[in-house]
Amino acid sequence: MSAPIRTKPKSSMKIDNAPTPHNTPASVLNSSFLKNGNPVKNESKGETIPQTISEEDLQSALSKQPFLLQSIQDKLGTLVGQDSGYLDQLPESVKERIYGLKAIQKNLFALEKDFQVEMFELEQKYLEKYAPLHERRYKMVTGKEEPTSEEVAKGKELEGEEEEQAQEAEQEAQEAQEPVKGIPSFWLTALENLPVVSDTITDRDAEVLDFLQDIKLQYLTDGRPGFQLVFVFDPDTPFFKNKTLTKTYYYQNELGYSGDFIYDHAEGEEIQWADNESNTTIAVEMRKQRNKATKQVRTIEKITPVDSFFNFFDPPKVPARDNTQEEDQDDQEDDELQELEERLALDYSIGEQLKDKLIPRAIDWFTGAALEFEFDNELLDDEDEQFDDEDDDDDEDDDEEEEEQDEAEQEEHDDFAGKENPPDCKQS
Repeated sequence: MSAPIRTKPKSSMKIDNAPTPHNTPASVLNSSFLKNGNPVKNESKGETIPQTISEEDLQSALSKQPFLLQSIQDKLGTLVGQDSGYLDQLPESVKERIYGLKAIQKNLFALEKDFQVEMFELEQKYLEKYAPLHERRYKMVTGKEEPTSEEVAKGKELEGEEEEQAQEAEQEAQEAQEPVKGIPSFWLTALENLPVVSDTITDRDAEVLDFLQDIKLQYLTDGRPGFQLVFVFDPDTPFFKNKTLTKTYYYQNELGYSGDFIYDHAEGEEIQWADNESNTTIAVEMRKQRNKATKQVRTIEKITPVDSFFNFFDPPKVPARDNTQEEDQDDQEDDELQELEERLALDYSIGEQLKDKLIPRAIDWFTGAALEFEFDNELLDDEDEQFDDEDDDDDEDDDEEEEEQDEAEQEEHDDFAGKENPPDCKQS
């Protein structure tokens, strides 16, 4: 049994010696304690405690007491979303109106879901109308068909080429020694011009993507909202056995608060690589090992995962959380979860970019014309930010001028107050 805790008699206890809460920094208590908004005079030391403390002093004090800082943050966190009690104090008739508005909002959500479902059906309808044009594009890119004279004339008209330049281009094409089939590296070039995708393409990936012949879009037909991207490769590609690679994006069945479908998860198709050397998602290093007993030497392969565009077909997955893990692993789990969320966001962003930008405007991404619109939008955003910054700078300059003016007036006041009055004239 532990010894009992002994305390001094009440008569001998002094408030100055009373222990402070373990989460309270003494520096804060001793330097900024106020009573009724007025500074308290410390009788024992004969000093007056200042009425306020600066933000720097408070931050310094809190930095020395991490437990107090964490306690404050936890307390503030529990206050977020707390009911203020305002609704409970409203008259019953007003509450009934609020309940009525909630019922209306539920009906609005139901209509928004119908709208989104019909939007998917409408996109599916027009995707079927696009299909012949996409097929025509595919055959022209792969060299299976040639453009008609009407298509060529229309394209030149859209491009604004002069007749003389067009004739020179035709003559150069006829003088080429070897005939070129289709449009070489069409999809590779288009992908490399798409900013969010280009960063994921390595030199090894480019060799494989050179065999890419088409990217198709399909909507899911099993009643669940989502879409599918189908990458069609040349059957003679030496890198893998797949003729197509598919990536499927699924949305949640229920709408989000914004009225849009929410991304749920993605599933990719396993790539059947011809061998490890063809696999662009790994790096193979050959190492030699010597047996200590027999002195025999053997060669082994060390495989290391590397960044690659084809990791796109092996999307990140959210692992099931184990509630039995220790609490000291929570911080590490939070970091891993944040990294996972960033990877999921990037994966979804790439899918949306391919669906909404690349497939409908493939020729513009191949020629680079689409980049002009991308950069124009970025420049407009940058200009807006610059104007905002200039406004902020103007406000800061105005504040500085006001402060300087106040300081000058204060100095004049101090100089005037500091001058001694002339001595009184004493009459005898």
